[in-house]
Order: sequence, then structure tokens, then C-alpha cells
Amino acid sequence: MSKGGDEASFDSIERFVGTLPCADCRVIRADLTLHRDPETGQPGQYFLQQTHVDAIGGDSTSTWWGDWRLVSSGTDTHYHIEGPSGPMVLRVEEEGQRLGWAGVRELSDRADSYELWRAEPLR
Repeated sequence: MSKGGDEASFDSIERFVGTLPCADCRVIRADLTLHRDPETGQPGQYFLQQTHVDAIGGDSTSTWWGDWRLVSSGTDTHYHIEGPSGPMVLRVEEEGQRLGWAGVRELSDRADSYELWRAEPLR
């Protein structure tokens, strides 16, 4: 996200982590890393790791990677991530400090459990 100032700046790597509800396990730990072109800031690749904690048979980890893009709609900005079972749409909130699943607020009284918070990138 832009950090302000006269010249637009951006993080070439952004990382977001959080826990998500799970129907057949205790919780899903999600770790999303977004890469941008270091010169232009254009979206590039993503890496998503999800661990189903206390699933039947033990913890189970899935890893996905692919392309992502930014979409602006009015005052909202969304990250579109091409996942294995279709696109995921994440709403950028709190000046880029939080990502929330788009549409979940209307579907769930536990919308806060569908959020990822900014974290330090792994280097």
C-alpha cells in the first residue's frame, strides 16, 4: 500500500496472517504473502499457506500460489487472488493493515473471524 509523501511508495512484499473458522477442525491458520514488482509496484505473485489445526488425522497444511490483482470500486480497494477453487476477494481495510473477506459481513455474525492482519514478511 502507498505510504504517502510526494512520491508513491509501496512494499514489494506484504504479508498477512490470521485464523479462520473451520467446520471440521478447531481453526485454520492462514499466512498470505503478496509480491509486487519492485520497480513498478504492480501486483505479481502470491503464496498462501493454510493449516487446519486439530483436523481429523492431525494438522493438515495446504499451500497455493498464483497471481493476484488490485481492483478499485468506488472508495473500496480489493485484492483478487486466483485460488485453486476460484477467486478469493479480500477487502483492504484500516489503511492496509487488515484484509477482510469480501461479502462475509453480510453472511456471518462472526465477520471478524474472516480477517487477516499485516505481519512482517519472512525474509
